[in-house]
Amino acid sequence: MLTDVQTWLQQPADFAAGAALYAAHGTSSVYRQLFARGETSYSRQLLVRELQALATREADEAPKSPTLEIVVSAPVVPFTAPEPQKSPTPTTSASEESVRKVRAQLKALRDERSQTHAQLTAPRLARKDRLQLALRILDIGDEVLAAEERLAYVQQHGQLPPGPVATADVTDAGELRRRLDNLVALRSKVRKRPDRAVELPQIEADIQLIREKLTAIVRV
Repeated sequence: MLTDVQTWLQQPADFAAGAALYAAHGTSSVYRQLFARGETSYSRQLLVRELQALATREADEAPKSPTLEIVVSAPVVPFTAPEPQKSPTPTTSASEESVRKVRAQLKALRDERSQTHAQLTAPRLARKDRLQLALRILDIGDEVLAAEERLAYVQQHGQLPPGPVATADVTDAGELRRRLDNLVALRSKVRKRPDRAVELPQIEADIQLIREKLTAIVRV
């Protein structure tokens, strides 16, 4: 049927043949009656349209040869769990360690000074003991000042200050006189402290050494 309809559509001159094709294969009784009445311009247009619809519908409904569907499987990629990243181990720089040490020294000195101050107010404290406590508080004050200077140096330079130059290696007259003044004041303080009597020989030796070096510088 599809071939007959397509052949007529290629040369739709014979209206009666087209009407017969629709009467044989069409589905609308109204159109059959219309086409049986004869040809008009409207009925011809309608006949061509309906036969084209029949041909198209049968072409769509015709069985199609099966096509081979090729399924390509995606390659299986094994899953590898990412290795857990280790958090970096925090490191402490040398300057931070130096700051920590100096601050610990400062805290210990201040705690000792507070405790020593508290002991001064103890009842029935002997005068000699009270004097020793007072002298110790003075010594702690000097040590606190020195520690604060070290802390400021570390915070500015990132390292501890270099150790003091040995008196035997000092050649500057101004530095020698400064050390001499400090040693003379220290000697006076130590002489009042029986518990520090062992320091006197070294202090006396340093004073003598500085005086000899100053004498040599003056002679030059």
